[in-house]
Amino acid sequence: MAPPENVTTRLRSLLFSRDQELVSLVGEVLKTLDIDVSRCSMAQEAVQKLTSTKFDAIIVDNADAPGAVAVLSAAKSLESCDKSIGIVLAVSLNSIGLAEGARSHMVLYRPLSADRLRNGIKSALGLRNEGDEARDSQRAAINIPATLRGAGLDETLAFITNLGAGGAALSVGQSIPSSSIHTIEFSLPNGTDDLTATVELVWRDVQGRMGVRFSNTSPTFDEILEKWLAAQPSAQASRASAGQAS
Repeated sequence: MAPPENVTTRLRSLLFSRDQELVSLVGEVLKTLDIDVSRCSMAQEAVQKLTSTKFDAIIVDNADAPGAVAVLSAAKSLESCDKSIGIVLAVSLNSIGLAEGARSHMVLYRPLSADRLRNGIKSALGLRNEGDEARDSQRAAINIPATLRGAGLDETLAFITNLGAGGAALSVGQSIPSSSIHTIEFSLPNGTDDLTATVELVWRDVQGRMGVRFSNTSPTFDEILEKWLAAQPSAQASRASAGQAS
């Protein structure tokens, strides 16, 4: 019997990992997102659960790479998992190959914090929580070219699709080694300065999108970016709404 219309069905997740510290961290994050979690330390156990239960998210720890492959491969072959989202908790920057299966997938790179996990899982599942509007006021949707550089990497064109003071979401039209990305350079709309920062890869998906965190930025970089973000209409609207609500 279907649940009453006014009752929201909780999302379900399967977590495969033998790392108890990681299991505890992910479990706490999923709890804050109101997502039920079924924990498995053995790949065979995880596969058995996939055959009997539908999961919205399948989260695997590739510290056990053969086990992670087995779980995602099973998900790919099961009709019950055709709408599941696969999320790989990656030890290696080259783990994007594991993220093949159910529908669209994301790789979250270590070191993993609660915030990094929460933001990555929410992005993968399309979730929003109370307080997201305030955080969004510090970011802006955009579409501007950027140049990626690194050791052994030719200058590569990317497009920044979302920009914040701490980092950016990028769309890259070609496959590049994650470990090769060292710096990003871009100019803001109507800006005259080229902004350059060292970047750390935070997440990546199989659709050529990735998230990076800025590091080693100059005071000039921070000042220009913060002033530009403060002038964006979305930021002004969010601040006005917050003022009316207080």
